[in-house]
Amino acid sequence: MTDTYDRIWEAALPYQDKRDDAGHAYVTYTYAQELLQLAPGTPEVVLPAIIMHDTGWSKLSREERFVIFQPGTTPEDELAVRYRHQDEGVKIAHAILEDLRYDAKWTSEILEIISEHDTRDHFISLDEGLVRDADKLWRFSEIGFRADIERFEFDPGFLHDKIEAQIDKPGFFYSDAARELARRELAARREQYGILLRGMDEAVTEISAEEYSEAAV
Repeated sequence: MTDTYDRIWEAALPYQDKRDDAGHAYVTYTYAQELLQLAPGTPEVVLPAIIMHDTGWSKLSREERFVIFQPGTTPEDELAVRYRHQDEGVKIAHAILEDLRYDAKWTSEILEIISEHDTRDHFISLDEGLVRDADKLWRFSEIGFRADIERFEFDPGFLHDKIEAQIDKPGFFYSDAARELARRELAARREQYGILLRGMDEAVTEISAEEYSEAAV
């Protein structure tokens, strides 16, 4: 199946990383592969879904793509663009899988996962949970962590504590494997940025915790 995933990757490449988040597709794909070594998911579902999950952003204008990062954006406006990118992602994924004659028994689940990967308030399967776990692990990665520091002008210590609190939050991660990977990544970020456990001065940040989107990926 490796050749098949490579073909899906190549077909999806023109639609990837459209929110100034270069590396998002690759990093989340890598996490999905690691999660599949730790949990009994279905690679035929998880890997294509994570490869194509955010391709729909490519069909939105630049202004629409960045609505969720703008101060003052209403929950309704944010939800609207999230739904739009999911819908467009389903269309792109369907076309790619159909063109590659991907096995129909996996296609419907892949499309269902993509259709609400940013908006569903519960998990519907192990495979869906692993895809969403891999997506959320992005913010714990070296590239994703740095992207949030730069985008929101966060102090590294504040961001560390912010996302650390999410690890055990009910409904955030699906799998214990993802929680362990998140802790591993945060340990690396602490070493990388010289972050002390607790006690960092949150006052230095230029954005309040309330303005940080919990669902931002």
